[in-house]
Amino acid sequence: MSRPRSQQAARAATPAEPDLTPLTGPAVRLESAVNGVEVAGPLGTGYLIKTPISSLSGFEHVSDAFASELARPDAPVARMLSATAGGQVPVENIIFMDLETTGLDATPLFLIGTMVWEDGDFVVHQYLARDYSEERAVIALFHEQARQKHLMVSFNGRSFDLPYVRTRAAATGAPLDVRLPHCDLLIEARRAWSNRLPNCRLQTIETHILGRQRHDDLPGRFIPEAYHEFVRTGDARRIIQILEHNVPDLITMAEILLRLPGR
Repeated sequence: MSRPRSQQAARAATPAEPDLTPLTGPAVRLESAVNGVEVAGPLGTGYLIKTPISSLSGFEHVSDAFASELARPDAPVARMLSATAGGQVPVENIIFMDLETTGLDATPLFLIGTMVWEDGDFVVHQYLARDYSEERAVIALFHEQARQKHLMVSFNGRSFDLPYVRTRAAATGAPLDVRLPHCDLLIEARRAWSNRLPNCRLQTIETHILGRQRHDDLPGRFIPEAYHEFVRTGDARRIIQILEHNVPDLITMAEILLRLPGR
């Protein structure tokens, strides 16, 4: 999950934090550690990892719960998304998105995570650039998927993620013509919970609203360094940590929608 500048400034004002812990032991190849495939797009190849969320411990019932609530026209999630989209939107037409980048100032992005409905389940798609040259291919692959949907859901994506992708698309020559209605859950979370939470960061909401905490999660501040290390060494253990950080970011968005009160 990308972080707004205010959080970056807050970290700069606090005492220095430990560096990324060095890896020990033998390196791991991406293809042997991650169940993904190389995919070809209009601008080259990227690496795609697909994860049905019903296969993940603790998230087995999220898809069924979301689809059931969305099908009820009077449910808060159905009313909110219909208001955003300008009409009722089937679950198959929704795309959740979240980026992982190498910084906050238009430096390369390397992972675009999406979550879409396939065969009765939410499935996370992670479009990974295995090196810096694959960034434009990853953006093009995201473009091809997003243009088939009717509604985008993100967390701070209206201010950060989508503008960031547009900037990188322009810099790399990748296509990006995504003009979907956009439900930014950071805005909705602030509206609903700012008076009862210390802040409205995603993991704060996970702790205080969803009642769970992450364990062994790679802190977001280490993600750029971890990716650069992967590109430099080819050791996929860092990328595995990033992929495992990105998946719950996307699933949490669906859970937030189920907890938000009606407008």
